[in-house]
Amino acid sequence: MSRPALPPLAPPPSPQSLRLQVLALLLALFVPLGISALVVIPGVMNDRFAQIERAQLRQAAEIAEANLRAEQDRVGLFVLNFSLWTETFEYAAGRNPGYLAANLVPGTFKGGRVDYWGIQAPDGRVLSAATLRGEQVTPAPQVLRALFAQLPQRLPPGGSSGVVALGGRPVVVAARVITRDDGQGQGGVMLLARELTPEVLSSLMYNQRAFGARLSPTPPPATTYVFGPDEGRARLALQPPSGPPQLVLEVSQPRAVSQAGAATTQQLRLAVILAGLLTATGLLLFLNRRVLNVVEGYKRDVQQIAHNPAHRLDGRDRTELGLLAGTINELLDHLQAREAQLRQRAQHDELTGAYTLAGLLERLDGDQTVRGALVVELPRLQEWTGLYGEHFVDTLIAALAARLRAAGPEHLSARLSTTTMALVTRAPQGLDPSALLSQLEQPFRLTEGEVMVKLTAGYAEAPGGLAAQTLLRHAGIALQHALDHHEPLGLFTETLLQRSQEAHLLETQLPGAAARGELFLAYQPVMEVTTGAWVSVEALLRWTHPVYGPVSPATFVPIAERSGQIYALGDWALRAAVREVLQARAVWPQARVNVNVSPVQLLMPDFAARVLSVLETLQAPAELLTLEVTESTVMQNVSLACTHLHHLREAGVRIALDDFGSGHSSLGVLTELPLDVVKLDRSFLRASLDGTQRAALLHGSIRLAADLGLSVVAEGVEDEDMLQRLRDLQCTYAQGYYIARPQPLATLLPQRPSAASPVTEL
Repeated sequence: MSRPALPPLAPPPSPQSLRLQVLALLLALFVPLGISALVVIPGVMNDRFAQIERAQLRQAAEIAEANLRAEQDRVGLFVLNFSLWTETFEYAAGRNPGYLAANLVPGTFKGGRVDYWGIQAPDGRVLSAATLRGEQVTPAPQVLRALFAQLPQRLPPGGSSGVVALGGRPVVVAARVITRDDGQGQGGVMLLARELTPEVLSSLMYNQRAFGARLSPTPPPATTYVFGPDEGRARLALQPPSGPPQLVLEVSQPRAVSQAGAATTQQLRLAVILAGLLTATGLLLFLNRRVLNVVEGYKRDVQQIAHNPAHRLDGRDRTELGLLAGTINELLDHLQAREAQLRQRAQHDELTGAYTLAGLLERLDGDQTVRGALVVELPRLQEWTGLYGEHFVDTLIAALAARLRAAGPEHLSARLSTTTMALVTRAPQGLDPSALLSQLEQPFRLTEGEVMVKLTAGYAEAPGGLAAQTLLRHAGIALQHALDHHEPLGLFTETLLQRSQEAHLLETQLPGAAARGELFLAYQPVMEVTTGAWVSVEALLRWTHPVYGPVSPATFVPIAERSGQIYALGDWALRAAVREVLQARAVWPQARVNVNVSPVQLLMPDFAARVLSVLETLQAPAELLTLEVTESTVMQNVSLACTHLHHLREAGVRIALDDFGSGHSSLGVLTELPLDVVKLDRSFLRASLDGTQRAALLHGSIRLAADLGLSVVAEGVEDEDMLQRLRDLQCTYAQGYYIARPQPLATLLPQRPSAASPVTEL
């Protein structure tokens, strides 16, 4: 019988390889370490790097946003120069049409780095809308209307600014309410704008070296940060002057920290693979000391910078983190330098280095030790610019500012406007304004040679101390008094303040004076010396105020010129003179009238056309009218003035040069200007009776004018001796109180003598 078969035996277990065990042990040891070294630690580092990148991108976004705000502020400051200016106020009120010719020039756009200019009247009409195309200022009404529409319905006191989208183009807009120099009144809105072209945006963002920036539509509801593989992006909504945001500022920055971190972690991986546990342990220690601690230090530095802007990141580390710290430090330095530059520009005049008005008031804010203020007006700058160029004028202004600075450390100098400078003193004894003015008027030694300048100044003092703004206002009142009365120095008094207030009252009542019948014309005849016959009459404007009585033209004419009312006043006087003398021809067929022209009128772009329009409307012959201008008036803009005068002479209107011989008049001007008549200043005749050198000059002027074919009228004849003197000098015509005082034409005409011989044509 056979036995059952036994199941086969299982094979004996194979002995485990020691190498495999060591390998397993090594794997058991190194896998956790490897995971820690290759996964955990890089993850921690990447988180830290991401924090740095977020902070860096946030700072870059803040810097970019601050640069745009700085550009807004710069355009806003440029708007402030025009809006806080009586000249702009008067133009917006329709009383200063010569304003655009003087200010709306390519230099305004280039100097202010703006692309659009606009002025809106108080009633919402756009009075001026322009842009610069190449070297030509061109109208841009549609663009400016669109920009004005972006403003709030009511501008806040400090104005409004922002970034808007204009036909798909980003534009920085700044606008302010127009006021006078003293901040009073509301005369419409002044707006300037600059287009943020890619070139402009690049220059604002350091030429895209530190970070990239661009503008795009569809702003997000809030600031967002997005990190891609190679760069991080921040998107910030830009606020317009009113309404919701229209544009977004996108700031991009390479992920240099991540790239540096990736390189470092790769080195770690290689070190872990090649060096093992000890190398990995050493590398972790190294990373903790050289990377993580640096990153933590950067984090602390970033927190400290928020409280102390002067603090900087520690950039002594020689790795990419040190380079990153240096980059961030450079960005912070650029930002602080930009802020300091903007502050410097706002507080100091670039040409002279003196304070601006805003800078001076900020410097003296709360200082009650100010004892005196001298405000100095540098005249004839526009004339000198036309004759010698802008460089000459800039050099002259800088030289005057240097003299003001040399007055001493207790004095502060400022440039208040293009033609006005100020010196404020805190010295207990104040200033000697006359002595200081004499020092300032010493000849200037410039490249062009020695230049003599006659300044006009106003001075106010307060021995007990006074706010600088108040003292400057008082000194300005004294300066205006000196300008109105052609005096070198005006001293502030309470009486002067009262007169200034009265002048302001007269200014408000002057517009309706003609309608109320308070204005009238007095006439003074011009007589032919040899025959005694009258050849013409000079129309002189008079104002009888219901409260103050007769107001001197020396008082109300400067008020009209400053306020812009001289245009309407001059038109009224011209129409009235032509109409009344035209009526007088019924009894005096050869009657002619001389009408004085204000400097402000002559510089109007359409002056000649307005005069000829009056003659045409009244159906008066052109030879009826003679316009009297002064040399100083013509020299303010020689080209424009001569164009007007040539046009008028071609139409038959005669031109007379008034007050010849006063001030800086020269004989050469007689050959340069289009003239028919020369009226010698009264000082010529008075001085000639005293046997002074002016007697020879009077004789020479009469002969020269006669040789040039010009008629000569001697003004200021007060007695028979003066009239006989003119006969001896063979002067053709005379005018003065001895012949007749200014009177209404109806009163004057019955006194007219008849000529014993034919009258020579004036």
